[in-house]
Amino acid sequence: MKDILSPLCFESRMGMEPRGMIELGNRAYMLFDGDCGICTWFADFAMRTDVPRYFYVEPYQRVPEAEMQPFGLSHADCARRLRVITRRGKVHSGAFAVNNFLIHYFPWNLLVVLLYLVTPLLLLEIIAYELVARNRARLSRWLGMKACLAQK
Repeated sequence: MKDILSPLCFESRMGMEPRGMIELGNRAYMLFDGDCGICTWFADFAMRTDVPRYFYVEPYQRVPEAEMQPFGLSHADCARRLRVITRRGKVHSGAFAVNNFLIHYFPWNLLVVLLYLVTPLLLLEIIAYELVARNRARLSRWLGMKACLAQK
């Protein structure tokens, strides 16, 4: 199984040096945990999917906490859940952050619309996200991902 997942197991391509200020207007920001295998896998998927470059996909560790504070965020918040800061400054968390990303891309946007039209499916997505988020370090290790330093 590890061989099957080996293309998914990678060290983050992003260094952990702090990046420039969060600037609204051009692109949204997706902040993920760069120490988590599952999060890093999703971030890699997001970067491959985001061909038109609607998002900056960054590990939250690269963004100084002072730059997150105007959006009501801290490093501790970003360590618990994926965060998306839209171009207008609205913050989405967890499953809603995933949906905010996916709504921009066909055919994923059809799935997101379905989730919001069929409320029980949205509830199941939220529960599934929370289960994965709470067990992500264990899941990363089980899947043989290299970036599994999250001990939450």
